[in-house]
Amino acid sequence: MTSHDSFTIGRRRVLGHAAAALGTAFLGGCAFPFPRDPVPICPQSPEVSFPKGSLTIDAHCHVFNGTDLQIREFLSRVAVKQRGALGAGARLLGSVLQALAWSFAPDGEAELAELRDIAQALQACSDGKAGERLASLRQNGYRRGREQLQAAARSSEEFRVLQARSVAGAAPSGLDADSAAKLDALRLIESLPEDVDAYHASKGARALSARSVGSRSAQGMIDFVLQNFQYRYVSVHDYLRTYNQPGTRVVDLLLPSMVDFDWWLAKGDATPTPLRTQVEVMQQIAIVTGGRVHGFVPFDPLRQVAFELGLRTDDSFGLVTEAVEQHGCVGVKLYPPMGFAALGNAALKAADGGNFWARDWLPSWADRPDLGSRLDQAMSRILTWCQANDVPVMAHTNLSNGVTPEFEALAGSPYWANALQAFPKLRVSFGHFGDTAPVEDGLARGRAFAALMNDGDARPGAFAYADAGYFVEVMAHEPALLANLRQLYDETAPKGGAALANRFMYGTDWEMTLTEGSVAGYLEDFVTLFDGMQTRPAMQARGLTDLSSKFFGGNAVAWAGLRRGEATRKRLDGFYALHRVAKPDWARKVDAL
Repeated sequence: MTSHDSFTIGRRRVLGHAAAALGTAFLGGCAFPFPRDPVPICPQSPEVSFPKGSLTIDAHCHVFNGTDLQIREFLSRVAVKQRGALGAGARLLGSVLQALAWSFAPDGEAELAELRDIAQALQACSDGKAGERLASLRQNGYRRGREQLQAAARSSEEFRVLQARSVAGAAPSGLDADSAAKLDALRLIESLPEDVDAYHASKGARALSARSVGSRSAQGMIDFVLQNFQYRYVSVHDYLRTYNQPGTRVVDLLLPSMVDFDWWLAKGDATPTPLRTQVEVMQQIAIVTGGRVHGFVPFDPLRQVAFELGLRTDDSFGLVTEAVEQHGCVGVKLYPPMGFAALGNAALKAADGGNFWARDWLPSWADRPDLGSRLDQAMSRILTWCQANDVPVMAHTNLSNGVTPEFEALAGSPYWANALQAFPKLRVSFGHFGDTAPVEDGLARGRAFAALMNDGDARPGAFAYADAGYFVEVMAHEPALLANLRQLYDETAPKGGAALANRFMYGTDWEMTLTEGSVAGYLEDFVTLFDGMQTRPAMQARGLTDLSSKFFGGNAVAWAGLRRGEATRKRLDGFYALHRVAKPDWARKVDAL
């Protein structure tokens, strides 16, 4: 059976003829619920659609769950070593996270079955069935996560000791800050309400009452865990509930990235929801949301090498090309800090001069002298295809989320300089702009990536962009972040079409930003920041006006090729025609630009 056949059979199996009629049903009905009292809301409703509003595209986000990731390995090998909220939360809740039964999160087959029911409800959604179904899924996902968190806390010896101390009602005097934060986390887990809406209603109060950074980090990690027990479709709507500003600004298009850590963290073992099923789920979500969500499919050169060596039957290149050409995915996701460079792997050596990939967490066959050159060959193949077909690439470029600092460094700008010299017309977004904390760390990494952006189609970096994914400093340090961005905008202004004003894009990195706690103000704070930025006389004097509309939508349109007649738009228009999805809001807004 070909991979195309497996996708097609899966789609028929799950949605049948209901999916074919879904596009018109969605546009004549609704799928967005109010909590507790679900009311069907049509796409024209101000809760989900604002046709007269500014185009808003989230170029960098995620809607995965715990069956899509090598989540135990990611938390134990990667997250605990990170700085910031992710690392702090993972360290505080380490023993609880390891005891979690992640298998209780809904896998892809369960999601596809639910999407079948949602598709059927959408055909007659005026009676509220679609809204009721979504509300039920949301409550059930939260219930599973709550039960598993509480069971994991009870099974953790470390937390049992803290629980015994808390029986008296207060922590004993002299408790160190780390133990106090863990005790706060234990109490929070114990007190999670039964109702999901009550939980979300309490989040603001919890953020205000957190006594320490550790407590806030634990709360953020709990939010992240609970979201990872949800259906992906529910997470899409949770995202919209979080960020939409009805009547002011709503998110027209989400471009969530999938990731492939199988070989880098689990020696090739597949996640409970294999990548091909993840692609199928994302295809159906694109259909049932009427084109509001389109994924980025991951390419892993190590998976490709394993295929070419005959160690596996699934190749990464085949998965990617099929997902983009046939299943509604917009582009390709790359995650270099897992252990590969965009180009230049053949020159990599370990500190002792040995094999760079001779690591105990990697498969034994990775310790071979030609692995670097094979990785370069795999990367060259995918980048050649992306450039030839105008397929956008989303790359993680923050020096984070690798098992070792040496691996994290592979996300840096020197390796992307290599790639752009070889593929000058590559459409690439430097995800996180090289550094998610430009206020804390300074502008050096951002400057290095900005230097790779050039004007003129013939120059390397002519289609190089960057995004603001995980720029959570906008919520806590807005004036300082504004000052830094002003400086970068001023410095790059002489570059014309390659000025940062024309290359910087809005992104959230949601669900990962959930580890920060309350993130509801992320979009609103960026609106405020850019309102202040574009009124500056220095910007206007250089002709750099309308910075906000470029940041929130226009630059993403240029990067991804979403204008009418461009390659990505043609692929999506064909996808909509095949699945009878009417023209989405984002496409109407793009055509009106």
